[in-house]
Amino acid sequence: MPYTVLFSQLSKTDIPAAGGKGANLGEMTAAGFPVPPGFVLTTAAYDAFVQANGLQASIVELARTVTADDPGSAQSASEKIRALFAQGKMGDELAAQITDAYGQLIESGGEAVAVRSSATAEDLPGASFAGQQDTFLNIRGEAALLEAVKKCWASLWTARAIAYRQRQAIDPATVSLAVVVQVLIPAYASGILFTANPVTGQRDEILINATWGLGEAIVGGLVSPDSVLVDKTKWQIVSRETAAKTVMTVRTEAGTAEQTVPLEQQNQPVLDDTTALALARLGARIEEHYGMAMDIEWAIADGRITILQARPITSLPPAPLKNVVWEPPFPKTIWMRRQIVEHMPEPLSPLFEDLYVQRGLYQSISELIDQMGGLANVQFDLEKMMPQGFANTINGYAYTTGSFKMDAQSAWSMIVVYPRIFKMLNMPAFDWEASVLPNYQALFARWGSLDLASTSDAALLEGIREMAVADSMYWWGSALSLGLSRVLDPVFDKLLKSFLFRTALPKAGLGSSAFLRGFDSKALDAQAAMEEIADTIRGNESLSQTVLHTQAHQLPSALAAHPDGQPVLESIGHYLAAYGHQIYNLDFAVPTQGEDPLPVFLSLKALVEKPPAEAVRVRQTKMARERDALIEQTMAGLNPLSRRLFGWVWKWTKKYAPYREGVMFYLGGAWPTVRKLAAELGQRLTAAGAIARPDDIYYLNSGEISAAIEARAAGESVPAFAQTAQERRALRESRKQLTPPAKVPESGVIRLGPIKLSLFDPTPSGAVNAGPVLNGYAVSTGRVTAPASVIHSVEEFSRMKPGTILVCTTTTPAWTPLFSQAVGLVTDVGGALAHGSIVAREYGIPAVMGTGVATERIKSGMRLAVDGDAGTVTLLDEVDKDAPTPPKPGAGKAAAKKRKALLAVGIGALIALMFWRKKRKTGDTQ
Repeated sequence: MPYTVLFSQLSKTDIPAAGGKGANLGEMTAAGFPVPPGFVLTTAAYDAFVQANGLQASIVELARTVTADDPGSAQSASEKIRALFAQGKMGDELAAQITDAYGQLIESGGEAVAVRSSATAEDLPGASFAGQQDTFLNIRGEAALLEAVKKCWASLWTARAIAYRQRQAIDPATVSLAVVVQVLIPAYASGILFTANPVTGQRDEILINATWGLGEAIVGGLVSPDSVLVDKTKWQIVSRETAAKTVMTVRTEAGTAEQTVPLEQQNQPVLDDTTALALARLGARIEEHYGMAMDIEWAIADGRITILQARPITSLPPAPLKNVVWEPPFPKTIWMRRQIVEHMPEPLSPLFEDLYVQRGLYQSISELIDQMGGLANVQFDLEKMMPQGFANTINGYAYTTGSFKMDAQSAWSMIVVYPRIFKMLNMPAFDWEASVLPNYQALFARWGSLDLASTSDAALLEGIREMAVADSMYWWGSALSLGLSRVLDPVFDKLLKSFLFRTALPKAGLGSSAFLRGFDSKALDAQAAMEEIADTIRGNESLSQTVLHTQAHQLPSALAAHPDGQPVLESIGHYLAAYGHQIYNLDFAVPTQGEDPLPVFLSLKALVEKPPAEAVRVRQTKMARERDALIEQTMAGLNPLSRRLFGWVWKWTKKYAPYREGVMFYLGGAWPTVRKLAAELGQRLTAAGAIARPDDIYYLNSGEISAAIEARAAGESVPAFAQTAQERRALRESRKQLTPPAKVPESGVIRLGPIKLSLFDPTPSGAVNAGPVLNGYAVSTGRVTAPASVIHSVEEFSRMKPGTILVCTTTTPAWTPLFSQAVGLVTDVGGALAHGSIVAREYGIPAVMGTGVATERIKSGMRLAVDGDAGTVTLLDEVDKDAPTPPKPGAGKAAAKKRKALLAVGIGALIALMFWRKKRKTGDTQ
């Protein structure tokens, strides 16, 4: 490979040799954009210099001494590495090629040049290394050029570059550097242009920053530049801000220097409207050429615009959606984010929406309702009861219906079926432990045993479809047990607080959450396994130091390199084999915990650094003892009749309360297998040109995938699908910025015919969450005051601070490792039987769910007071001490009447159930 290559000989495919900057300059030169001439000193030149001077081993060794918890380590390593480069000698052949290429630039009138780095991982769509290495301007003469090249090579190892690569988990042994040598433009104005608004994500806006002199004043942060915002659909200037520019970078005899801007220019705009629009149009042409939003450096000399470099914008927010309204998909219907959709916190992928939400859930409930009716010899007309379907999406977010129609036939069917609830539990379709779960597991085990390479495209799609329906069938097969849990918990809570029981409670105000703790659960099993691994690490000082001084995402490689690390890796492997199927999101487009185990490593690192005050098994035993003592004390204070009622309610509440976590542990259990099938089919369709990358398969619906499969079989392609997938992916990313309301419309009332179903309403009664006190559902007893850690998604798990209150939209099983670091929980969505409430109880932390606005109102670091008994979250930073305390949820006579009515209904239902249970024992159930 030659050491020097002219811009005109390069294209964007030459990144391995020319680096990102050099390849882009070559690409733009070939496309006819106004790029000053120059050449690239390829990575082969860097490698030859390093090899000739024997530097590689020392460089890698020094780079690997850097640790995240010691900021000074990067600076120390950098100084030592750069000293090695300073002492190195430039070979004769290498020096000759550089000076020859420089001579050609001088002949074209370009004696003064800019020497810039061009890293092989720089200026790529997925990573930004801008500003990590050094730039040298106004270099004149061969000797000065050779010295600048050496310094540029050495700047690959600046402290900030080393630290950045460590955060990105880039092996220091794999990096190299090209160098761009470019004619220096004697600019009187320069700046940066973004072809999309980097602040708002608007794709139809161009933002230009401009200053006097060379652009280093902007890059170095020495000046506040002018800003010009251009609408590129109308080619009009939307706004401009003219800053006071007191400093500019200029050329000198010996390089560059900062000097004061002449007074008359300091408050003058750098760009007039004509020049700004011309610059914007040029930027739009570059964006069109690359097919993506670009970050462009420009300069103006002698009235001519030139482009100094261009790179993709790597941190552009999703394009914001405009005029978003939250309206029901069918007129006069109510929709809510409760139950199954609580586990779909983000906008859905099109394939999941198609197979699971639109088809699977309705098909499953239809089959199960038919079986319920068959038991009592009655019929349900599901189309009459739910003509709008069971689930749908609004702005991409999943909702279930809250509108149910009731005719005489449906009412009679429910009356007949109701007393047979316990008999239904023995039906295979509803027997979770003996039938529903084993059948589900057998299905995905069968699909998982296939040889994917020899499985047809159609069979792969059928497997994805079948497992999606099976998971929704699994959910509904568990629904009766979950429903009993859902009803018994709040009824038990109301009874505890009623006049029947409250005088017997050892402590006033105790609710069901104080009793429903200390049960066995998969969440606690997982925590115990993680604590055992952490104990092993802490028992080995060297291992412990490795874990503490390594970032979580680098722990696997660090443990693999440690002489005692293999047993720990094997234990983690066993952990992921047992628990890695758990979901962060029920949408199978999102990787499972096994595919993305970062939270596991974050939790492990936190446990090594700060072991819990009590081991999880010790805490569980303690909570179980406290629970049993509460039961005993309460029973002792009751009269015989109340004691019998309490004992019966407690028996069934205790039986079904733990079901929620058991059911949830296996929800999405088929997804590791589904994702393997989808990856295989996605790779085939990518190779056929139907989609751009394998995971685009999640952005097509099943009908479109079938069409792509047929085209592949015929040796054809459907390239339009790739564009469709890209557009849907971008739309989904934009929708992630939305906050879906818990109910649509928000003022709607959930009913079953004429009966209000306030028990299932996702919005707490009487909650008004505009002030400093947020109201929600009290789901886990206790009070705590601590700062907040607001976590919106899996990508933000590393922001969780130990000893803080976890604030999030909702939680799913794979979020459980975060609970070991939390002292409280607050969510937007969910109620007493949501995943987070059950886990919070088992971890013994106060929790309030269903506030609706927590992630909007609360910022990380804000101090909160969470009351898991009253169901309130106080934003202490916003509290006005002179203001009266807002009323708690349900305050007032109307709310009191609702509570009494609910209690009466609950007690009546329990008495009816007791009556039918007694009759069932005698065999008279028909």
